Amino acid sequence: MKGGEKMNKTILSVGVVAGLLASIAFGAEQKTTCRITGKTVDKCCCEMKDGKFYCTLTKKTYDQCCCDMK
Repeated sequence: MKGGEKMNKTILSVGVVAGLLASIAFGAEQKTTCRITGKTVDKCCCEMKDGKFYCTLTKKTYDQCCCDMK
C-alpha cells in the first residue's frame, strides 16, 4: 500500500470505532418509564398476553403499552 492509502484506511477504521462506541454509549443512556407507576426501568415492563399489553409492575392489562422511552 502507498502511504496515502494506508492513512485513509486508518482514518476510516478510527471513524468506525468511534461511531460504534457512540452508539453503545447512547443505547446505555436510554431508560423507560412506566406511565402508570412512574417508575424508571431498564426495559419495557409490558408483555403481550391475549392480544393486550400486560404491565408486570401493575399486574393489569392495557390496550396500549404503558411505557415511555426517555
